Amino acid sequence: MRIAVIGGSTAGLATALRLQQSGHEVSVWERRAGAPTGGFGLLLTPSVYHSLEQIGVDLGHRVHAIEQCQILESEGTSLLSQPMHSTAGVERKALVEELMSALQPGTLQTGTSFVDFERDERGIATAALFDDGRRQSADLFIGADGVRSRVRKHHVPGTALTPVRTVELVGMCQGDRVPEAMRGRFLKAIRPGDGIAIGLVPASDNSIVWYIQCDPRRWPQVLLPLQQRQNWLLDELRHWPTLIEETIAGSDLPRVHLWRTTDRDLPTTFHRGNVLLVGDAAHPLLTFTSQGTGSAIEDALAIGDLLDDHDLADAGAMDRTLGAFARFRRPVLQKRLQMGRRMQREFLRPSRRSLLEVPVCC
Repeated sequence: MRIAVIGGSTAGLATALRLQQSGHEVSVWERRAGAPTGGFGLLLTPSVYHSLEQIGVDLGHRVHAIEQCQILESEGTSLLSQPMHSTAGVERKALVEELMSALQPGTLQTGTSFVDFERDERGIATAALFDDGRRQSADLFIGADGVRSRVRKHHVPGTALTPVRTVELVGMCQGDRVPEAMRGRFLKAIRPGDGIAIGLVPASDNSIVWYIQCDPRRWPQVLLPLQQRQNWLLDELRHWPTLIEETIAGSDLPRVHLWRTTDRDLPTTFHRGNVLLVGDAAHPLLTFTSQGTGSAIEDALAIGDLLDDHDLADAGAMDRTLGAFARFRRPVLQKRLQMGRRMQREFLRPSRRSLLEVPVCC
């Protein structure tokens, strides 16, 4: 089957790789020129490790094993210390590079933005159109183009994104070696009642990804222009543990990313006709559960398995198969959606329970 995947970050690359394993003719179309890295890093839980193994990706020495999660109050008092098993931090760039290298040569087309679909008289998509004039015909189109998906907007609108209630600043500190105090350790510090928390995750043996979660109503400084925001950040860090202050202050602060986190109610289905959504395009999740990447890779495995198991001889068979994808994926995604929203509510109105919960959902 000819399959065009629109979006070439983790969801799109993993989906293409799984489909190529089954012999499908797959192309991937990515709007960014060059390697579509996006973001800085992430946590790999045991389920994500297993999913990557199933599509033949071995990150090997490119990860940093995480053996302990520690949660502190902002002045340094320990609230929780808990072991973590078969978990690792990884730079998003490393994950994307490994996925790209496993694809067949010529699969990935970069520097071209999706515009719309050509459709036949029944409304079935026959070709994807791109802003550089290229046109890709296919039997199945998969939108993997992120939270603010153009594929979703043009063809599978569904439920709307929720209003932004929390934002994150995300950056990376790189050096010769991760400090001994951070080796094997996921550290999160929180200031109870103030709507702000900071996390540090080693993403390799020489890099630490950090994030600052904020309630923008209480911390409007996070939305200031770059230089003013940087000045506020350096001043605010003086009130946090030295390890956190030194890590973030030692980063390339002009490259810090401001992430307006959102999700959406799960629709009944993730497709319309022969166009399917996967990853954040289908089901954006709040960052509190650390499950966006894992869920995207699970989507890739699920659609690959369903296409293997079904004969798509006509449009009706395609519709039934893509409908089965939603029925299979919705229960676990609904649990993660609800957990993320609960964790966000507790972050915005902190309770003792929220402070003592490891911010990782399995």
